[in-house]
Amino acid sequence: MVKKNRVPKTEQAMDRAFLNCQTRKKFRDVEKSQFSDYLLRAQKDLSSAERDFKAEDFHWARVKGYQALFYLLNALLVKHLGYFSKDHGCVIVALMKNEIITEETAGKINLLAERTLKHANSRIIYDDIDEFRIQRNFALYKPKAWEDVKKEDVKAELDKIKQNFKILVSLL
Repeated sequence: MVKKNRVPKTEQAMDRAFLNCQTRKKFRDVEKSQFSDYLLRAQKDLSSAERDFKAEDFHWARVKGYQALFYLLNALLVKHLGYFSKDHGCVIVALMKNEIITEETAGKINLLAERTLKHANSRIIYDDIDEFRIQRNFALYKPKAWEDVKKEDVKAELDKIKQNFKILVSLL
């Protein structure tokens, strides 16, 4: 199966994707000061993911690791734009469209794929975060999926999320 790439490739496509999120009411206004609530939730979920990993519950470690990243990305939206989104794709589209995750920041972030800085950009970051989402969905919606989860894969995912937390938190 070939993975369908959903990343907007042009500014025009980005504008359409953002407008689509707005039209579907995927953004919810919230006081900018509440970004700290999202940040705290992200930190707690990451700590919980680490505890689950140590207890060898790789299924929940993966799910919570992704949720931690998702809350952190929403913290950025809240702090900078005064809204959050429950829609995972819309969070990324809003961060890219509003240049909260810039090309420079994207060059510092390495989520799933090993890439050199000169090849990293916000579209790659979108793909990487989307891959985390896919892995999380696989774990959540396929009851026996946890049987196929490898310790090394989840450890690598959590390590990369932790490394990038530092970079993303600096944007707050």
